[in-house]
Amino acid sequence: MDVARLGPLVLTGADGAQHRVGDHWEQRPVILVFLRHFGCLLCREHAAQLREHYEQIQALGADVIAIGTGDRRYAKAFVTDEAIPFPVLVDDDSAAAQAVSARTIPFLQLLFDPRSWPGGVRARRAGFRIHRSGQRVTQLGATFVIGPGSTVRYAHIDRHSADHAPLDSVLETLAA
Repeated sequence: MDVARLGPLVLTGADGAQHRVGDHWEQRPVILVFLRHFGCLLCREHAAQLREHYEQIQALGADVIAIGTGDRRYAKAFVTDEAIPFPVLVDDDSAAAQAVSARTIPFLQLLFDPRSWPGGVRARRAGFRIHRSGQRVTQLGATFVIGPGSTVRYAHIDRHSADHAPLDSVLETLAA
């Protein structure tokens, strides 16, 4: 992960505002979550888990930022559909994903990787559905805890589409 490269990037939020990414972790820790795309049912499930713990995260003095692919319309629909209270930013040119070394996988592996199936079934049973995808459906996600300042306190780079960072580990990092 290259914080020096990621920090100065300016991304558009679902709200239309411009966000310099590094501004979010200058004063307090941030859980920075990279989503595959705004239509991914597993990403929606992961974001909903963060939403459910958002008050606890804020009580620990931290915030959450989600970055994904899909244009601003997709991001805005994602925020509305999932009632996301934290900033959601669009990375359609993959500059942010490249700065954190988010993995990509071949499309067929994405569809047929048996490690992802249990997560997909779980998310579907919980009511999450696939929506329109962004440009880079083969990008995988990642989760980091950064800050305050440019210190990376936790890093998890997904290995398959259901391999999200365990929320307990992320919260333990904030509490430490």
